[in-house]
Amino acid sequence: MPKSIFCFFVVLCLSVPQAARAFDGLGIMGDSSSTAAGSHPKLEFDSKNLWDVFSGKIDLVVDKSMVPVDFLGDVTEELPTPPKRIGPARRENDGGSGWIWHHLSQNISARTLESHALSYGYLLGRRLRIPPEDILLAGENGSTTAHAWTHAARLIDARQGDLPSKVIFFYTGNDLCAMQMAGVTTPDDFGSELLKGMKYLALNGHAASRGTKIFIPGFLSVTSLLHEPSILAKKIKLYGEELTCQEARKRYFTRDPKSAPPVEISDPRYVYFSEMMPPSPVKFCQTLFGPGWDDSAQVSQLANRIRSFREVQKKVVDEFNDWRGKKLPAKSFEAVYVAATEGLSFVAADVGADCFHLSAQGQAKIASALYSVIKP
Repeated sequence: MPKSIFCFFVVLCLSVPQAARAFDGLGIMGDSSSTAAGSHPKLEFDSKNLWDVFSGKIDLVVDKSMVPVDFLGDVTEELPTPPKRIGPARRENDGGSGWIWHHLSQNISARTLESHALSYGYLLGRRLRIPPEDILLAGENGSTTAHAWTHAARLIDARQGDLPSKVIFFYTGNDLCAMQMAGVTTPDDFGSELLKGMKYLALNGHAASRGTKIFIPGFLSVTSLLHEPSILAKKIKLYGEELTCQEARKRYFTRDPKSAPPVEISDPRYVYFSEMMPPSPVKFCQTLFGPGWDDSAQVSQLANRIRSFREVQKKVVDEFNDWRGKKLPAKSFEAVYVAATEGLSFVAADVGADCFHLSAQGQAKIASALYSVIKP
């Protein structure tokens, strides 16, 4: 065979795309619910507690006894192997110090706030008998649907483009956060950003050998977390003081200047965790935690926005499937709306030490709702 023809066949073989390998895994894109931030029972709303976690005095190890029994599945190890945490994608590299800070902040958060082995994605994956290393966590605390495409990029990078058979895009609350209602994510922006992430995933990743399903859970009833009676009556420790969630919210999670002992500015526990971070979640999410959190008119506005988000999610699923049918190979990707999460209600045991982020039991409620649709 002439050398030129041989070289042609070599080049041709190398340029033929390889078939995606079977990857019966689970990919999770989302916010602090996806990372199980605030879920560990040892966490308290106190800078000194966080310092003890940061310094190693308090460990956030998750042992088997903390995993809800229905989700133990094939968990035999005493310390459950956590899911695979996916860091920032190459597309997020800005070439500067921001790239370093992004990695650093994510690692600090993972060590001090997050309990990945209690997250709904991990619980769901283990119940589906998916090995921990094939449960890929690409979400991040504080994220909104505007981050959907970057989370998709992380999932693509994780296995050189090969995607798991099941993927979940679930942003549960930050799209409702702003300094005032006018700044809350609009339904149009919510939908366009979500669709952008889904399309980015499908265009740049390789579907699993039997296809990849993209699940879109219905937006949670976040406002119910603010007004459920048992949650309002739940007692927490706020800067060492015991009080109810309702009392904490009325004080906007700040110290009581009359009863709390003064904290010396030289105390590193104060410097690192009270000065570097806002003193209360009000600074993060004024619309949910600031003045007006118990105002019926504002609550009604937020509830209406949630309903609009859900309608948009359904439309996005239909639009993606229509687009996929025209642009992508048959049976490569399919989007599915999960209505089961819409009606979830939460009680005191479902929330953590800040009266808002989910506990292991709350995470399990989401996992159960998803399992009812995703189960084999």
